[in-house]
Amino acid sequence: MKRLVLFAILSMLLLLASCSPIEQKCEKPFILKDGQCCLDMDEDGSCDTEQNATKEEPKQTETEIIVEETTPAEVDTKKKDTAKKEASEEEPEPEEIKKELTKEEIEEFEKESASIDASHLLAKLMKTYTEEVTGYKYMYNSDWHYKYGDNIKIKLGQSKQYTRQNINGTHYSLFFVDTIYLNIINKTATGYCEGNDPRLGNRRCSELEIADIPYPMPYSEVYTKRPDEWLFEIYTLDPEVKTETGYYYIGPRKLRRLEYQDGPKQMIMYYDEEIGLPVKVQSFIDKQPSGLWLYNLLSANTIKEKHVRHRTAEEISSKEGFYSTAN
Repeated sequence: MKRLVLFAILSMLLLLASCSPIEQKCEKPFILKDGQCCLDMDEDGSCDTEQNATKEEPKQTETEIIVEETTPAEVDTKKKDTAKKEASEEEPEPEEIKKELTKEEIEEFEKESASIDASHLLAKLMKTYTEEVTGYKYMYNSDWHYKYGDNIKIKLGQSKQYTRQNINGTHYSLFFVDTIYLNIINKTATGYCEGNDPRLGNRRCSELEIADIPYPMPYSEVYTKRPDEWLFEIYTLDPEVKTETGYYYIGPRKLRRLEYQDGPKQMIMYYDEEIGLPVKVQSFIDKQPSGLWLYNLLSANTIKEKHVRHRTAEEISSKEGFYSTAN
C-alpha cells in the first residue's frame, strides 16, 4: 500500500515537471531578448542591432531636409538648364540661328545703342570746315552775319539809333548804325550807316553825312557766339561727347545730332555735315533749358573778303548798286 502511494506521488511530480516551461539561457556576449539570443557587446542590456537602427534614423531625417530644400520645380529647372547648356556646347539651337529681328526690335536696338563716341564724327566735321569752307553766312535773330577769315560783317535787321554823338571832334545830333564790322583777333567793332535798313535807305545816311563815318562800338555789345566757335569748343573740350545715330531734320536740312555733358551742363547740337558747322545749339543746366542759338539759312563758300569790310561809294561798282550786298 505504501509503495502504491509513493508511486502515485512520484508520477504527479513527473507530470508537473513536464508541464513547466524550459528556461532558455544565452551565453555572453549574447542576451535573451524576446525569446531569442542577440548580441550585446557593450553590456547595456539592449541588442546592438536596435542601437544601430536608432542611430541611423537621424541620417534619414537629414536626407529628407536636403530634398525639401530643393523643390521639384528647381530640380526640373536645373535639369533644363543643364540640358540647354549641353545642347549649346554641341550645337546652337536652330531657332536662334534662323531668327530675324523685326522692325520694332531693330528700332529698339538702335534706340538703345543710340549714344556712341563722337570722336570720329567730330574729326570729320572739323576736317570739312577747316579744309573746305572759306567763309560762311547765316541769319541770327533778324541780323545777317558774314564771316571770312578773322573778319565779320553784321547787317542789322533793325538799325541802331544814337543821339548827340561826338565822333572824331564832330558833333552829330543823330547817328544811325545799320552795319557792323568786327575783327575777332583784335576784338574791335565798328559801325557804319550804309543804308541797309530799308526804313532809312541810302538817302538818310547821305543827308546826315554819316555814310562813311566809322562809329566805334564795344565788341562785347555786338558779339554773338558763332557756329565755328561751337565746333572748336566741342572738339577741344574733354567732357564725354556723345552722338546719336541717324539723322535729324530742321526744315529741309539733314543734320547730325551731337551732345556732351559737363557736370550739370548739357549741350545738344545739330550739325550740317556738308559744312561742318551747327545749325542749332541748345544748352541745359540740370536738365532745364538755359540757352538757344539758331543759325538760320546757314551756307558756305559764298562770301569773299570784300563782303566783310566797309567799302566807300567809289569802291562799289554800279552793277552792285550803292551799298547793296546780296544776301
